[in-house]
Amino acid sequence: MTFTTIIDNINKMHFSALVLIPPDTNNIKAKVEEILHPYYSELEVEPYKEYLTEDKITEEIEYLATLTPEEIKKIAADWEIPSHDLTTLAKMELGNKLGWFEEEADGIDSIGLYKMTTINPQGKWDYYRFIETEPLDSGTAITYPCRVADLPKVVPYAIVTPNGRWHELGEMAGIQAFLRELHGDITVSEEEILWQNKISEVIKYYSDYICVALRCHI
Repeated sequence: MTFTTIIDNINKMHFSALVLIPPDTNNIKAKVEEILHPYYSELEVEPYKEYLTEDKITEEIEYLATLTPEEIKKIAADWEIPSHDLTTLAKMELGNKLGWFEEEADGIDSIGLYKMTTINPQGKWDYYRFIETEPLDSGTAITYPCRVADLPKVVPYAIVTPNGRWHELGEMAGIQAFLRELHGDITVSEEEILWQNKISEVIKYYSDYICVALRCHI
């Protein structure tokens, strides 16, 4: 899995993930379902406050900046605002994603405006499929499940360790890697280098475990 498969389609948000499970696992499918369940985006949790913070607005602005002018114009036209006003556009897009336009805010506290929600804050996927084989740059293919020690050099977007911890590159760095594969003139970011090192460490630590590959959607 190279960076070309980190995010197959930015609009549809498909991404590759590796799930590492104990070597004595009898039912691989059931074990994967168990580990991934807390990250199901449709899983309802106890009500909590969802804030429309400046950090989230900044993240949305950074995402919009990765889009083409044509894509931004289309989004701006839908909201009937100028395409150069990324701040307002980011607030509208983020508010829509969080459901802020369905009703008014539920309250305000020392942090700011908030709405009560039951949306899973750990949500990472809404469906996935198992990958059985995958071609490699060398022209050969790898078959899953496999021993972690037998993996070639891989850089998935996310990896889930046997203790149920989800690790991921991050949306912005993932998009940057995807764009570099398309255009070839974007330098490798520090986040990507750290992520490659993280993957190497995890694979080395869990070398005797089983690796399952997934194509996830969010």
